[in-house]
Amino acid sequence: MNCKIEAIEYYLPEKVITNQYLHEYCGIDADFLENKIGIKKRHTALESEASSDLAVKAGELLVEKNNVKREDIELLLLCTQHGDYKLPTTACIVQNRLGLPNSCASFDINLGCSGFVYALGIAGNFIKTGRMKKVLIITADVYSKSINYTDKNTASLFGDAGSAILLTASGNESNIEDIVYGTDGSNYDKLIIYNSGIKKDAEKSDYLYMNGREIFKFSTRVVPASINELLGRNNLQKSDIKYFIFHQANKYMLTEIKNRMELTDEQLVIDMEDYGNTVSSTIPIVYKNLLSAGRLTKGDRIVFCGFGVGLSWASCLYIV
Repeated sequence: MNCKIEAIEYYLPEKVITNQYLHEYCGIDADFLENKIGIKKRHTALESEASSDLAVKAGELLVEKNNVKREDIELLLLCTQHGDYKLPTTACIVQNRLGLPNSCASFDINLGCSGFVYALGIAGNFIKTGRMKKVLIITADVYSKSINYTDKNTASLFGDAGSAILLTASGNESNIEDIVYGTDGSNYDKLIIYNSGIKKDAEKSDYLYMNGREIFKFSTRVVPASINELLGRNNLQKSDIKYFIFHQANKYMLTEIKNRMELTDEQLVIDMEDYGNTVSSTIPIVYKNLLSAGRLTKGDRIVFCGFGVGLSWASCLYIV
């Protein structure tokens, strides 16, 4: 049984941090952020807003705009790295607040930038085996609550957002064709929030730490290799793909990946200037915007590729 993205929506918090604010607050060059990094502004949650709030707002948008019947949802996957509590799982909170049935299985996926693609794989397998027909994937993170806005390495990049995706059985229509996964846990400390769990280290900061140079080297190495493996397994060439929708880390990194893979300007989608790096929500935001702009046609081949914290990555071949 095939499965397809039936509907997709996203939610952005109202609070906005502009490049000019960052320039005044911590001395980051505003023109550099816009032209090199590719970000003009980013949305951040209010002090009172948690990941569950963004998740519920995205879920409500999906239900209301697409006439989704809540009672039909059989599984809720919540992709977040900023759960409301260490326990219970935040997905249970969201299940209740969205009014989903008690028969709905619900659990969190603690993955960041690769999380959406992993969630597609998990949800797709439930559907392909015939066990379920309608799965709700929600991505929601509030990285802003873990960022030191005087740290130039992280302050300029990340924004908060939530997205909601309805995955359904589709017969012979659209489909998740294949997914390639990868993990390099030896470099777990290249993107990390120390002291955010059980393990404590008084010598480490409680804020998000990122080794930008190592993350850049990692991403420009594993993304081309992962996608080449995906295409090879499916007897496809890069020219067979309409769009490559990468995790929107930053413009400079995506441009370097494009050049190394020799993709065309039309194949690479960069869409982060109004959102920043929204972690697991970046790919859903790009895909929704392509749909809204009428840039996708039934039968188009798309490659989704998420990569980052973990370090982890995943590439997915999807037919619209």
